[in-house]
Amino acid sequence: MTEEIKNLMPEPETEKETKVSKKKKKLWLKILIVVLLLVLLAGGSLAGFALTLKKSFLPEKAVLEQRANELKTAVKEQNLPKIKEANQNLRNETKRIQGKIQKYAFVSALPIAGNYYRDIQHLFNAGFAGLDTLDLVVEAIAPYADLIGLSGVDDTQGKTALDRVTFLVTTLDKIRPELDKIGGKLDLAKSEMDKIDPNRYPQEFQGIKIQGNLISAISAIDQASSLIKDAKPLIEVLPDMMGLTTPRYYFVLFQNDAELRPTGGFMTAYGILKVDRGKVSQVMSEDIYSLDAAWGKKIPAPEPIKKYHKNVFYFNLRDMNLSPDFAVSMKAVMDIYNNQIKGARKVDGVIAVDTKLLADLLKVLGTIGVPEWGNFSAEIDKRCDCPQVVYKLEELADKPLSTLNVSRKAVIGPLMNSILANAFNSPKDKIALLFNVGLTSIKEKHVLFYLFDEKAQSAVESFNLAGRVRDYDGDYQMLVDTNFAGAKSNLFIKQKIDEKIEVSDAGEITKTITVTYNNPFPPSDCGLLSGGLCLNGLYRNWFRLYVPKGSTLIEMTGSEVDPVVSEDLGKTVFEGFYGDKLPLRPQSMTKVSFKYELPFKAEKGKPYKLLIQKQAGVEKYDMSIDFNSKKQEFELREDKELTF
Repeated sequence: MTEEIKNLMPEPETEKETKVSKKKKKLWLKILIVVLLLVLLAGGSLAGFALTLKKSFLPEKAVLEQRANELKTAVKEQNLPKIKEANQNLRNETKRIQGKIQKYAFVSALPIAGNYYRDIQHLFNAGFAGLDTLDLVVEAIAPYADLIGLSGVDDTQGKTALDRVTFLVTTLDKIRPELDKIGGKLDLAKSEMDKIDPNRYPQEFQGIKIQGNLISAISAIDQASSLIKDAKPLIEVLPDMMGLTTPRYYFVLFQNDAELRPTGGFMTAYGILKVDRGKVSQVMSEDIYSLDAAWGKKIPAPEPIKKYHKNVFYFNLRDMNLSPDFAVSMKAVMDIYNNQIKGARKVDGVIAVDTKLLADLLKVLGTIGVPEWGNFSAEIDKRCDCPQVVYKLEELADKPLSTLNVSRKAVIGPLMNSILANAFNSPKDKIALLFNVGLTSIKEKHVLFYLFDEKAQSAVESFNLAGRVRDYDGDYQMLVDTNFAGAKSNLFIKQKIDEKIEVSDAGEITKTITVTYNNPFPPSDCGLLSGGLCLNGLYRNWFRLYVPKGSTLIEMTGSEVDPVVSEDLGKTVFEGFYGDKLPLRPQSMTKVSFKYELPFKAEKGKPYKLLIQKQAGVEKYDMSIDFNSKKQEFELREDKELTF
């Protein structure tokens, strides 16, 4: 029994085994202590570093903000010398603060806190690259300062708008090397910002928004970098487009946005313009009906016209802009113009304009006279609460006469010629205003380009000047309205878009878009016998919503026909119509809504991206977007990319 008990008891350790065991215990104890120290050090260093930042950096926040605001003010005042001075002051202040923070460089070797220290250095590097970019931009645009409305630089290159345009055309190639330098600096800023993970940061620290500002900064640099890359091919082709070496001829298409069509308006008239070293002159102009008569063919109308238009049985040139993609619509028109119309003048492309451009130019130029047609101005005409030029054009084109005179719409050519003559001979103080009108009209899709040269077309597309329906990696939407025999009611109709985006826990995305069409203006006299000018009448609208391909329609309301779901231009399209049974009447409103599910899921931790494209010819939409109960409201006057 005693032997059995002995066998059950552990044998005593030898002297050698005892030493090994003690060494192992000491080793594990050391490891544990080191781990604990590292944890304490990491937590302590992070807390200490945060405390250091609070003590040494936050007091500098006011100084930095002051310098940044001085730069913003200089930019707002468009004063080049002040911009350069303010930029240098901000750079000096930033360097001083960077020097203070670099005293804590040892923190970069510590766990956790080191990440934040390195992020600060990335921010400094990106900031300096951004300030260098601004210096380069100032140098590049200085020769054209007066043209774009900047002050503080002497102008010795000519006094009229034509002088300045000629100077621009002949020197534009000198900007290209500067764009390469600017692009290089922006790429450097982008690479530094890309090393920062915004998800590491809280939403707010000491009253300063951290995560949101980081995301906005990264997005702004990405957009600026893309802008420069897109501008380079455009700068390269612009001299050729403006006839630097060979005169260029353009088919200038007037789209009446008061009668909205997919590309911006009813194609009412056209002209041929010659551009020679920046100087623009009129070759000829005609009514669009004359062009249809010259074509002389009758082909059956496509399904949308048969279904939704009123008493139109054939497909006319004037109705061929059914696609909201300007290049697609213009290809159809110009294929006929170039190949089937006898004696058609050879052109290099199409430039479309609408009444918004004409009215905005006249706001700068004042009242102008057009021989045989009278005076035109941008003063508000109470009969339509619109610019006088718009009312007069509608009156000349559409007021019933005892005898049909189809050449009445040819007033567009002489009017454009008078506007151009006045613009090119404008004094220096109007040059920048005219330039900005042109830029704004292009940006807001009141001017569109379709060019036959592939390189030139690619350049205008890259800069979003071509009215294309864009490919997009993310959520997408574009509302397209088509006025089929609804008078000139779009002159009075305002649109409001309320949008709700709901993301489930599983990432499924459901959207509800409600469009309110409001026409507050009294009705016009639309009787043929009374001879009134029918501007505001019963509105008949073929409406479409372009959304990501593969989206599923759950419900559509506000259409008097069953919803049609199709695919076009790489998108899914939801289509409806109102106007036969339930037209939008003057002094009333109507609504249409779409509820649908997107074909992809939202990914947690990643931003939700949405591209909204505005239909050409529409002045603006009043937008209200509710994303998972977070609401934002804004005016949409141009294509806009949103990130939530």
